[in-house]
Amino acid sequence: MMLDLGTAIALIRDTLLLRPGTTELLRLGGGALRLAFYVLLAAGLSEAVGESVVLFVNRVSPRRFAISLLISALIFAFGYLFFALSVYLLARYALRIEVPFSFVAGMVALGQAPRLFGYLSFIPYLGLPISVLLWIWSVVATIVGVAEGLSLAPLEALLTVALGALILVSAQRTVGRPLIALARLARKQAAGVPLVTNRHQWLELIDSAPEPGLAEPRARTRRRPGGKAGGAA
Repeated sequence: MMLDLGTAIALIRDTLLLRPGTTELLRLGGGALRLAFYVLLAAGLSEAVGESVVLFVNRVSPRRFAISLLISALIFAFGYLFFALSVYLLARYALRIEVPFSFVAGMVALGQAPRLFGYLSFIPYLGLPISVLLWIWSVVATIVGVAEGLSLAPLEALLTVALGALILVSAQRTVGRPLIALARLARKQAAGVPLVTNRHQWLELIDSAPEPGLAEPRARTRRRPGGKAGGAA
């Protein structure tokens, strides 16, 4: 089923407002599921833009800047798909709920709609609080979706999402380490330069490149009688 623009906007709006009924369209598959995954990718891209200060400071070229943002968005999306797999396994084998993985993945993906505003974390001083607020908002949206989609009580949905996140973190610290290392390598290769992430090193990097018009003036020379140049006395 294809979604028209009005329905797509309404679905995202209802997710942001934590309204019930968003999972009904996901059950039908098709356009609603595609929209959920588009939201996930767009949220990852927005988050990458919000964290792109690292790329600016490291003077990454525009082409590599765009590639780095795309890779970060894909890594973000894959991370949440693995989280969706954790929730699906819990629903299937712990709660004995028969649901297709695509439906669970769609719920988790759509729950990241608040992070479409992730680019706001680029704002100086307010970036970190905004990022934390968006993360909490997306967690609540995911819990609301899981509760409705799996017919769970709010506490059961909270525990399911929390256990799913715990499984994901455990996997990242064990069998997922090679994948994390590969993701870091991909980011470095995309940037094309060694990325400096330490704040003190940022200041040194910024200070090492004087702005146009602020470069130190060259020592002036003047002609001495006889045609020889010399510095000012």
